[in-house]
Amino acid sequence: MSELPSFSDPEAVARYAEGPTRMVPGFHGLQRMAGVLLAERASKDAQILVLGAGGGLELKVFAEMQPGWRFCGVDPSAEMLDLARKTLGSLEITRHISSGLHR
Repeated sequence: MSELPSFSDPEAVARYAEGPTRMVPGFHGLQRMAGVLLAERASKDAQILVLGAGGGLELKVFAEMQPGWRFCGVDPSAEMLDLARKTLGSLEITRHISSGLHR
């Protein structure tokens, strides 16, 4: 088994979005399904906590599905959170993203 990439390595971070779609069959469908399941329980103006939010892939899908939701995304990797901000683009202005796992 190969070693997981360091999420502080700029090259690994740059390639991050390629990984899930290659390694998880139906990745995009799973994200949409998760959004549908959340929407069954969460109100139209829900506040959603996303742990491991670096990369922003789930945040983007959920934000596009439910524009009224507000998110707090937490991740221990500052580099991955920078990628999440880039992934969210203009959606970011209504989202809060912060580094977690303070020691």
